[in-house]
Amino acid sequence: MALSAESFDSLDPLEPAHSAAPSTPLATAPGRAPAAQPIVLLGTLSALAALSLDMYVPGLPALAADLHTTASAAQLTLTACLVGLALGQLLAGPLSDARGRRRPVLVGMCLYTAASLLCALAPSIWLLVGLRLVQGAAGGTAMVVATAAVRDRGSDRVGTARLFATLMVVNGLAPILAPVIGGQLLHWTDWRGVFLLLGVIGALMLAASAAWFGESHPPERRRRGLGPRALLPVYRRVLTDRVFVGCLLGNGLAMGGMFGYISGSPFVLQDVHGLTAQQYSLVFASNGAGIVAGSQLSHALAGRVGPRTLMLAGLCGTAAGGVGVW
Repeated sequence: MALSAESFDSLDPLEPAHSAAPSTPLATAPGRAPAAQPIVLLGTLSALAALSLDMYVPGLPALAADLHTTASAAQLTLTACLVGLALGQLLAGPLSDARGRRRPVLVGMCLYTAASLLCALAPSIWLLVGLRLVQGAAGGTAMVVATAAVRDRGSDRVGTARLFATLMVVNGLAPILAPVIGGQLLHWTDWRGVFLLLGVIGALMLAASAAWFGESHPPERRRRGLGPRALLPVYRRVLTDRVFVGCLLGNGLAMGGMFGYISGSPFVLQDVHGLTAQQYSLVFASNGAGIVAGSQLSHALAGRVGPRTLMLAGLCGTAAGGVGVW
């Protein structure tokens, strides 16, 4: 889940912008309420990461052949997008806490649209890698700000949780639909057409955000300062929290294994085992369906089984799956 720095306000000793505000998530000036954004728009913005990562994966072998490069170099386009997603969230989260939500989303969607269209025109693998870094950073910006906007809208903890649950329903469709759409698109076009479609999606999201993404973070609730002195205390206290670091390492290692599979599976399943891009997209979509099913099962069991047990079970399942694939 993408989070802005404000999500850790309870850990931050420097909160001048919040000192006069009540403790509810929607503390604003009298007579002034945060603007509402359609939950479908927020869900689509937060799903840009899955669309950017999963839609073009069925075309990775063809991309490597077309650009006359190796499989490992083609896989760097996936790595660059992941690095961009991380950097985009790290930079845009605090920026949106200090400057508001609307402007970073609009700038991010402009960059995402331009980067996607330029990816479709990339003449070399190394230029494509650089453009994927920009595309990932722009997508990470939209993702973290959309998540923060959901938090802004929640009237209390229960209301926020319900909004996040609805967001996850919309967001959960992306890892299932993206590879299928990408695989079917390869019937009529090549990998460049997939990036062209991502550019069109970005343009539509830019127009929708300009029309319906209102400012949900009013000036009186914004963080004062963007420099290291304002942010380092937050990150320092978070990174010294043993529970947080344990969850971070467990989730990070599991995700690392998953993306190792994602980057290598199109070459193994298509070049070695002879699957078509369309058949591979269905296999990949089944992985996405498993992720959604696992998250829903975890949600259902959370009240009966402790989070520690659930996490250990998930990590054991991840390890068993990795051994089984090997």
